[in-house]
Amino acid sequence: MTSVAQLFFLPGAGSFAPHVLLEEAGIAHEIHRVVRDENSIPVEPAGYLALNPSGRIPTIVWGDGTVQTESAAICLTAAEAAGRDSLLPAVGQAARAEVIARLVFLTNTVQVAVLRARYPARFAVGDDAQAAVSAHGNRELETLSQRVAAWYDGGHAFIRGDEPGVDDVFLGMLIRWTRLAETPWWDTPALGAFYDRFHALPSVTHARQHEGDFAPRPPAGE
Repeated sequence: MTSVAQLFFLPGAGSFAPHVLLEEAGIAHEIHRVVRDENSIPVEPAGYLALNPSGRIPTIVWGDGTVQTESAAICLTAAEAAGRDSLLPAVGQAARAEVIARLVFLTNTVQVAVLRARYPARFAVGDDAQAAVSAHGNRELETLSQRVAAWYDGGHAFIRGDEPGVDDVFLGMLIRWTRLAETPWWDTPALGAFYDRFHALPSVTHARQHEGDFAPRPPAGE
């Protein structure tokens, strides 16, 4: 990856964690905002659907021309390229398996619960069915928040120490997504404290500024 990577993004969307990982890993990159029409179909930049036929975000074109989709996968690739144990332990270390397990749990379990709570129409048809899906998602998030909060019982700033791992970064993105759930995860003391530490990272500040400096939390009173 000697050339500049090209990240296609939307502010605060699933592209945010990969964007932060690019900053953390020191990988040269450019970002390109995707524009979608009223049906959420990408219309700009031209040719985006050829890169990612699903039309989802993010997509990255690495410096060697390799196209990669899926937020967690891009995060792993960026963390691997950094060669930094704090981001992703080396192959053969027990901690590596634990980090990958947490990342997959976040994307396969927590992220799906967030989507159920926020976008029930993706999972069910009809007002009653959608209300039931949303309620289930919110209940699941309540339970999951306590499980994830326990990751920060070790007395460190991040899960494994004083520097963030790829799992911390992905969680930081997801916590913002819970803002429209019944109970945002930053209302859980341990997760709220982590979220503040996450947004104090230079890599996160830079990514926010480059994407339009969206607010980590809604303004007070909203």
